[in-house]
Amino acid sequence: MTPEQMDEKLTSLTRYSAADRQSGSPRLTLTFEAKPELDPVYTDSYSLTFKITRDSDDPQKEPCIIHWDPVDDGFSQSGIIILHHESNEELRPIQVEPSQLLATQFHPRDVPASDPCFKQLTPGDTVSWEMALPSVYFDSFIEDHLYEIFWPGGQISLWDWGTLVEHNDQLVPKFPAMVLPGGQHQSLEIINIESDIEDDIASGPSPRPLSPSARVSDAPVFSVSVAGPARLSMKDRNVSGGLGYPVTVTVTYNAAPDPLEEKPVIFHTFIFKDIDNRNNGFRLYVGGKDGWRPHELNGLLTHHLYRFCFPDPFHVGHSQDRFRTLRPGESCSLTREVSDFPKNAAPGDVFRYGYKGGKLDWWDWGNFGDYEDTVVWIYGGVTDPKDNEGRPGIMIPASNLIEFTIVE
Repeated sequence: MTPEQMDEKLTSLTRYSAADRQSGSPRLTLTFEAKPELDPVYTDSYSLTFKITRDSDDPQKEPCIIHWDPVDDGFSQSGIIILHHESNEELRPIQVEPSQLLATQFHPRDVPASDPCFKQLTPGDTVSWEMALPSVYFDSFIEDHLYEIFWPGGQISLWDWGTLVEHNDQLVPKFPAMVLPGGQHQSLEIINIESDIEDDIASGPSPRPLSPSARVSDAPVFSVSVAGPARLSMKDRNVSGGLGYPVTVTVTYNAAPDPLEEKPVIFHTFIFKDIDNRNNGFRLYVGGKDGWRPHELNGLLTHHLYRFCFPDPFHVGHSQDRFRTLRPGESCSLTREVSDFPKNAAPGDVFRYGYKGGKLDWWDWGNFGDYEDTVVWIYGGVTDPKDNEGRPGIMIPASNLIEFTIVE
């Protein structure tokens, strides 16, 4: 596709341009930055940094405040568009179910200084947010294909003249709405990086699985069980061509620390989705003449785990794919895949797989509705707020072990 053809296609998808700006409102521009490549086999996160800049030559010199949410506005139904470069030199938007993306909200909001979505700008100022691309897009990505991330333009209806200090009440939708012209775009290539990193890394003895005695008093009591098929066929391959063994993980909230209070608990599910770990989390064991030995983690996986080493902000109440909520006696199920097997795995080999135990990185009392405006920073686990804000740690002891055999 020629640059002229791309410009023509993107122009046809533009919702708002600079010509749509209303006189008398601040002149703002949205841009974004992101890595030009993504390897979805080894990372489930892709971050974009949104920037909103007020023109330095804006005729209006008075400061203004805005409310712009990178989730509700940047990745909503009216937010960015991702287009696929097709073989016939066409650009086709990725089709995402509208219900899987948020609708832009236009209701009044309080103006707390702690809300990262409220920003103050004078001419020449730039503000920014870093946010992960919604996981729903990952299902459409194809290896070795090229995509285009496009900002079609949008509006900011929650804005006003003045400073954040001057606004200690509600901000209501304002007319005319402020326009963020479209046009910014960037290419994204889906890749699969190969590495010659050795499969097995020499390391010391692995800690023993956690026992129930590791639980902390005054913390909710959780447990984990695992289930999976008794056989794994050599034909059962995942998207990267390796063996893939499906596991169902059931997390149960067994009891509250106070039997008289059965409040729900909301928690981050990272520890149940993280790659196999020699210290805690999940572990594969290999059967042999001398009994069972743990299979050491593939060095390639640890290499890719730390390729993206910066945290991203997430709204807890809007991130049902990363958080769950349970009441005492309730359970929820998650799925994961065992994919790191010995190189010489063959029919007849026997394995065991289970959860060694570990500590939830973040939890609190309540449900999703209580945390609609709560933002936490995540890089794997929750990094901010630190130490779960002083709440006692939920230690989850080791689960049962699944035993399965590789067959033809």
